[in-house]
Amino acid sequence: MQRPLRIRDNRVGPLVALALVVVAACGSTESAAGTIAAPTSTPAPIATVAPAASTTIPASATTLAPRGVPRVLLIGDSTLLAVERYNGFRALQGFEYAFDAKSCRTLGIPSCGDPPLPPNAVETIAAADGVFDYLVVMAGYDEWWNSFPGSFDEVVEAARAKGTRNVIWLTYPEGVEYKLLTGERADEAFIKNNQTLRDKVASGAYPDVLLAQWYPHTPGDSGWLTQDGIHLTIDGALGVADYISRWVAFIERRPCPMPTVPGRTIETICPNPDTQPLIADVLALYET
Repeated sequence: MQRPLRIRDNRVGPLVALALVVVAACGSTESAAGTIAAPTSTPAPIATVAPAASTTIPASATTLAPRGVPRVLLIGDSTLLAVERYNGFRALQGFEYAFDAKSCRTLGIPSCGDPPLPPNAVETIAAADGVFDYLVVMAGYDEWWNSFPGSFDEVVEAARAKGTRNVIWLTYPEGVEYKLLTGERADEAFIKNNQTLRDKVASGAYPDVLLAQWYPHTPGDSGWLTQDGIHLTIDGALGVADYISRWVAFIERRPCPMPTVPGRTIETICPNPDTQPLIADVLALYET
């Protein structure tokens, strides 16, 4: 049974961040993200491709007249679930949001784990109340590379049906040690899925999809990731929330939610966070 929605009211100066938080975790954020259904045949070797630069913001997104506070839907699996576990909501600033992260959530195929299975990303987007300016996706760790392209299409279609202007899709860490229950390294799927993201965006059919380079922005030695290379520490939970907030501010051409170092001036037009160094002390930035 799902828990009832909890309303959060995080005030950011004159801005109000409304969090509709639905949390139904099935395990620790430091545990496995879930079982990925591996193909029955051995896939061909995958060559590692250097990550491309973040997708350029469409001109229309940088020339719009000032609007009200944007509304953002954040969809995730056990990776994003760390934001709830470690109370990283205080770093989601500058917009109203609905947050829904569940362990073992997939994108378009049935979710993994023990019954009752969590709704996948497509189902969750369709069931979300109202319309959204932006969709943030930090999910897909539980899909093998062969189902990922079709699931990507379904997620984008569902987002467009909600009136979403842009989908902000966080890329997947590569070179990680995380393994499936079968003993196979999930890294193969992450590498292939990142390439699919780049190919989809490069096709020109998805001008509304923006690739947020979570990889390589967050290296394995950053202190933001647990030993498996995909789940988040306390620093990482705050870090990803801050990173998402800066991405929304960048698209909206608004001030950054916070400075990069406590006490410094906040930039009046937030730069693309992928062009900036990793925040060195995110805990100090959001000290309670």
